[in-house]
Amino acid sequence: MKENDLLKLMLGKAMESVQGGKMGGKGWIAAVVLGVIVVAGFIAYRLMVVELITRMR
Repeated sequence: MKENDLLKLMLGKAMESVQGGKMGGKGWIAAVVLGVIVVAGFIAYRLMVVELITRMR
């Protein structure tokens, strides 16, 4: 690689970090899976609470 190529590569990486970068496909999949896990956990918690309240009566 020439020195000019290295400077262009460094400038490109610096601009990407300044602009916040881009979220790739794996990042989106991870975010969706995490969201599904959180929602499923919340629903399971709510079902357990309802079960406990109905058994107390």
